[in-house]
Amino acid sequence: MSAPIRIPNVDTFADCLDRLIVEVNKLSYFENKKREEHAKTKKDPERIAFWDNKSRDCCEFRSLLKNKINEILSEIVTTKEYRTLREARTFIPPKERLSDLLADRCKELGTLAHTGKLAQILELELVGDKKSRNQNAENRPI
Repeated sequence: MSAPIRIPNVDTFADCLDRLIVEVNKLSYFENKKREEHAKTKKDPERIAFWDNKSRDCCEFRSLLKNKINEILSEIVTTKEYRTLREARTFIPPKERLSDLLADRCKELGTLAHTGKLAQILELELVGDKKSRNQNAENRPI
């Protein structure tokens, strides 16, 4: 028996697990809202019912997702395979990785430091050149 081909963003194991996480978080939020309403001195039965209905919907969906995850895992164990459709992506990785760019920049900075030019460049960047610094000092009010 061959494993069915799963559709990305529809019925893969990762999709079900991701959705289960979302539903558990929503369930927690709704249950907390219901508890907050119960804790008020002037309880609003309509609000309690509202949050309770939302919570029940999440519980039902959570149960369905858990069953679906169990089904997928059982299929994997039975067939010893897991198949999904290949998904075409619009993202194209850059030609250079960030780590490569940083490594090149570190090499440049190391060369500048070794040749003694790094201190001059940093001074220029931080305080500007002496000529413009002197002009600014002359024009500064006391």
